[in-house]
Amino acid sequence: MTERSTRRRSSAPTRSPTSRWSSSLTRAVSPPINWADSSKLNVGDTTIAIGAPLGLSGTVTDGIVSALNRSISIASSAAPTKDTPDATAPSTDNPYFWNFDLPNKDGSAQPTTPSTTSSISLSVIQTDAAINPGNSGGALLNSKGELIGINVAIANAGGSSSSGTAAGSIGVGFSIPANLAKRVSDEIIANGKATHGLLGASITTATSDTSSTVGALVSEVTSGGAAEKAGLKKGDVVTKFNGVPITDAKDLTAQVRVLAAGATADLVYVRDGKSFTVSVTVGELSS
Repeated sequence: MTERSTRRRSSAPTRSPTSRWSSSLTRAVSPPINWADSSKLNVGDTTIAIGAPLGLSGTVTDGIVSALNRSISIASSAAPTKDTPDATAPSTDNPYFWNFDLPNKDGSAQPTTPSTTSSISLSVIQTDAAINPGNSGGALLNSKGELIGINVAIANAGGSSSSGTAAGSIGVGFSIPANLAKRVSDEIIANGKATHGLLGASITTATSDTSSTVGALVSEVTSGGAAEKAGLKKGDVVTKFNGVPITDAKDLTAQVRVLAAGATADLVYVRDGKSFTVSVTVGELSS
């Protein structure tokens, strides 16, 4: 072997087994998922649900956005325990299956308990992608693979969460919008907890007996609360909040709680047949 060939061989870089393994590991790590702007969703957009329904990990189903700003009310132990002016009583004929808990290690759903005494109102994305018990906390994606929601509940034609006999998917699933999930997760990372808005008023659904206007009827205003500061009075009917039409008390409660404490939104209400728009800064919902 000549002196020149020896120099060429010695100048070639060498890589240790450890460095090769580290390089392979770096390439294998997937980047974090991208957040989509859920406010830009349209009915008919593609949805892809990922989770472990019935313990079947790695399951992927697809569908479309069936509805936006759908308000659902679910009996849950995660609801605020203190009496608040915005609180609503749980429905006894609730058709929704709910599971706040993380799945078991094998991906199966945690059993639900009948101890829930309060309800929580949520504004959700409705999708016909198959979602079943065990999908709770799983991702709802768009066609680009971006996160548009967190799967949380389904409607079913039979069974109940309290009896443990909730039926499977009938094509009506619900997901928390990505914008709300991101806002909550950012608050938890920064402050150790998340906040939710409080209107400071007792509300019911406006009926033909109480109003000629469809919306949420203000039945009581809390002294010093956000509603009073915005000029709302008993008998007013809220018809729009933060740009979203309000058709009943559940709609308003859900939309208020989408906001963080201290956030500001436009509120439209009807009083004596006349419509008014005010800016309201919501308080903080006690937990």
